[in-house]
Amino acid sequence: MIPFESENQRAYTLLLRIEIVLRECLRNCFESEIGKHWQKRLPGPLLKRIKESQKEENRPQFNFVRLGPLYYLNFGELLTLLQQTPGRPVARKLGGDTILKQLENIFVPRNAICHSRPVSSIGLKAIETLYAELESALSTEAMERLISKPDTGLAQDEAAKRLIPALNEILRVLPDLPQTLPIPDVFETAVVQFWWADDMLAGFNRSCVDSAMVFISKYNGFPTGVGSAGIREMFCEQSNLAKSIQDAISELERVIT
Repeated sequence: MIPFESENQRAYTLLLRIEIVLRECLRNCFESEIGKHWQKRLPGPLLKRIKESQKEENRPQFNFVRLGPLYYLNFGELLTLLQQTPGRPVARKLGGDTILKQLENIFVPRNAICHSRPVSSIGLKAIETLYAELESALSTEAMERLISKPDTGLAQDEAAKRLIPALNEILRVLPDLPQTLPIPDVFETAVVQFWWADDMLAGFNRSCVDSAMVFISKYNGFPTGVGSAGIREMFCEQSNLAKSIQDAISELERVIT
């Protein structure tokens, strides 16, 4: 065994857990304060770096597990987010300036571990103390929940498997000309995934799905009073809504594995 192997393994395990907790706490905070499209509100340089890193992982031979946007930021960038206005509630919840100082203090032992150098006894103690502080602030149960469910985003096939039955249900009720057609909630989640930016990444023609959703939204915008069914019927015929929805389903079926 490498002389410092056990110490480094202990330190790495704790660091991995600490970083996942930070990322998940930030994600939960951003989703609560900003909504599903919180990623677009990240600082420009960080958003650019996220997109570049995601693009780098589009090499199928490596079979990367797709993770949420915050997993493409390094430790220093996470610390920056905690110090800025959107992330301050998380920092306060975890211990305020005290916890921020402790996070800064583990930069050195973290870099040693990441570059295969031995973590010192003082460095390991600093990491263990930080972990204990986070556990105290959140509770052991909350820490375990955050660690067990890291943000893996929404994969293309998962999105398709949820969108297809929803669109099929719309096709089923469309002849009855209901006052509104349900827009699948998963669509909002899908369009903020990094792969939605490119047909090659998505594996299907996104414009077909977008068009169907636009038509559905327009349908839902028509009056719902007496005699409005005729307006909806005319729109369905002129826009060929049923075919648009069927085309979207056919495209989504391309990524079902």
